[in-house]
Amino acid sequence: MPTVFITGASSGLGLEFARQYAAEGWRVIATSRGGRAFNSLEELVGDVVIRKLDITDDDQIKALAGEFRHEALDVLLNNAAIHGPRDEGASFGALDVAAWLKVLRVNAIAPMKVTEAFLPNVQMGGQKKIVFVSSRAGSIAERGLLPHHQRGGPYTYRSSKAALNAAAKSLAFDLAPRGISVITLHPGWVRTEMGGTEAGLDQETSVAGMRRVISQSSVADSGVFLNHDGSVIPW
Repeated sequence: MPTVFITGASSGLGLEFARQYAAEGWRVIATSRGGRAFNSLEELVGDVVIRKLDITDDDQIKALAGEFRHEALDVLLNNAAIHGPRDEGASFGALDVAAWLKVLRVNAIAPMKVTEAFLPNVQMGGQKKIVFVSSRAGSIAERGLLPHHQRGGPYTYRSSKAALNAAAKSLAFDLAPRGISVITLHPGWVRTEMGGTEAGLDQETSVAGMRRVISQSSVADSGVFLNHDGSVIPW
């Protein structure tokens, strides 16, 4: 039975990842900051292990890695993220430094710290895949080319995803000799709390597409930025 470890699994895409993987017979280790957010996870059918994890808390990361030190992970799925400010605090001229640093820590730094801690588990796994759910909002090459990318902001969110992408690209080089794939994915514009109600893609379709990309990927594809449909996105 393959095993997937998911961060930010209590809602949105993370919950849908957990639901779909569990439905296909995977062992799912689903993590979330806790509280009432666990309610949705507890309703899932299948081999689902639920644990509390704030990905910005190094002590929690280390403690959880210690608990699962003998657990082989086929897929480490770094999904947890925040958008940050949507007002002028995310735009040039009135940037909220504290908010910007928080978004960078959650979206770019924390996933790498989680990956550091659980890398031995991935090394033990059969599939050996590390996945980062990013966003094409972090693509520097596409800035200004897409209708909703023509303005500069939100600086906070876009820069955090660009930073995540850069780190993931570096990680792909470092882990390729170990046979570990690093996959960076854009889920599409999805109807979630972050994506909003006007988004054109539902969560089930987005996650099914990303899971297909993950399952078909290999070390040869490591370090490529991919859309949920498998098409390549420029950095």
